[in-house]
Amino acid sequence: MRLVGHCFGALCVLCASLVLATPLSAASVPACSQGARTFLPCELTLSYQNSDLSPGVSPYKDDLLTVEFRSPEHATYAAHAFWSGGQTLHVRFSPTEPGTWTYRLSSSLLKQYDNQESTFSVADSGNPGMVSVANLRHWRTTNKQPHLWLAAGAPFLAMDEAAFETWLDRRKHDGFTHIRGVILTLNAAEKPFNQELQPNLAYFAALDDRILAAANRGFTLDLLLADQSFVRSGALNEHDSRDLVMRYIVARYGGLNATWQGIERFEDIPNSRALLQDLASLLQKYDGFRHPRSTDARDSSSPLLPDGWMNYLIEASPNPQLGAVEHQFTQQPEIHLVNATDPDAFRHELWNCTTNGEYPSISYESLKNEANARAVHTWYQVLSNTRHWELEPYFDVDGARAIGLTEVEYLAYADKPGIVEINLPKHKYNPVWVNPATGEEIPLKDYKGEVFSRQTPDNSRDWILTVPREGHKESMLKYYYFESQDPPVQEVELNDARIPFEVIEPAGDTINSAIPEPYRLKITRANRASRTMQYVWWGEVVAGGQGARLLGLGPSGNLTIPKELLSQPGANLNLRVLAINANGKAYEVDKVYRLTP
Repeated sequence: MRLVGHCFGALCVLCASLVLATPLSAASVPACSQGARTFLPCELTLSYQNSDLSPGVSPYKDDLLTVEFRSPEHATYAAHAFWSGGQTLHVRFSPTEPGTWTYRLSSSLLKQYDNQESTFSVADSGNPGMVSVANLRHWRTTNKQPHLWLAAGAPFLAMDEAAFETWLDRRKHDGFTHIRGVILTLNAAEKPFNQELQPNLAYFAALDDRILAAANRGFTLDLLLADQSFVRSGALNEHDSRDLVMRYIVARYGGLNATWQGIERFEDIPNSRALLQDLASLLQKYDGFRHPRSTDARDSSSPLLPDGWMNYLIEASPNPQLGAVEHQFTQQPEIHLVNATDPDAFRHELWNCTTNGEYPSISYESLKNEANARAVHTWYQVLSNTRHWELEPYFDVDGARAIGLTEVEYLAYADKPGIVEINLPKHKYNPVWVNPATGEEIPLKDYKGEVFSRQTPDNSRDWILTVPREGHKESMLKYYYFESQDPPVQEVELNDARIPFEVIEPAGDTINSAIPEPYRLKITRANRASRTMQYVWWGEVVAGGQGARLLGLGPSGNLTIPKELLSQPGANLNLRVLAINANGKAYEVDKVYRLTP
């Protein structure tokens, strides 16, 4: 037996509880009354006797207890208790301010705890805080400082605890700020729930070890609620089951510095749109911190934007056209999933997504190659020396893709050797070539002019070119502001008379859904702006309710209609072609076709 004591004002409750057969990894989580620090998890531990519960009440299935935490500045956060076996409940929470916090318990099922209040003291950890959306397409932390999102994927339960902690330390050294992984999977030695949806305490104890090890090192956690193996098991098919699972998951991990990333490759799951809407409503219900929400995607989560629950996007196409075009049509931050393992392909994907204005999330498989880990470290060193929270795609460049902050700094990536030419406002700049594989720098003479044009240092590889105004950047840091310029939002051109291309194929007004259908565009006004066009083809069967699906990229190819769009025989396919020209101007063409067998 062990004794757990809690005092609430004049009331002191002392209860006995059994030692757990599979104990929670509580050693990693201090009691809130002993060593709580800002933005790091602490716990309240509450014990009860079985006789305290009415007959038929389940410590897991019933919502036994909630806590309202109130900060020194009177911000409030609600948290739910989770059952950890025996007669023990835990409430996991990360305080957001130093000082004295007050918490109040509420329970209609454990009367001895209802309406009790107490306090605890919180020290400043120096951690910058929770991540949130800022400056339209970028990120900041609770202390209102810019946040550089760099995520590493991890199979939480595939490594033993010691190996995982070594891996985390290496990622910290490389500059990573996020760790990304799946909470619920059937691809592990232990399963998260039994057939009655009772939690497997051994599974969650092991998962806690990994997640808390990352949280205690200051990483933000990008949490996929479930992979395909778990979703396809049917455990989330009914709303009541989803409610039960989500309350438990959010109680256990929602008190950490986290983002939610939905389900794995949502496009591959039948009726995933309705599932994700309900999961999002449950996150709203149980997540007191209102962490950022999106979903993992085979292509992109952007088709779900009309449902209103996402506040950032995830896309995974190795073709940079998707991210480039989406950036001009959306107003949310976008995370690109980098899955390439070959070092050359990896660098191209990493830097192309960056010059699209996206932030990278690197797969676990990619990081097995040490060359890729070195390339990421170079990326971190380059980007952390920029005003990354204001950089947007910059189109007045040839021989490279670029991002920039007007009259402050520019960053170009040449994936092939050759001449890189950037048109600049006339100021003094301090250009530097950077080898993206090693981080080696080749400073150039200070430049003052309007057209910077240079050959890459050699003809064997890709190169990064940074063109900052170092003196101006330094002066900007002497006074505080997060945004020095309003982020750009453009109006999409929908007028056919002003669109410089037309859809040639599919011709007619029908598409045979059984075979690939050729698609092709024709430039109708050739000029400097239309010399480089990027295209994304979306298709949606509105009657099916699944949302849009990616059908093609580029000016030509073959359309293959995904099977999830074919549930309505003879339905209409709404085809949308989104495009940007060499100047970043956005265009949209819409056509309707009838699907035939």
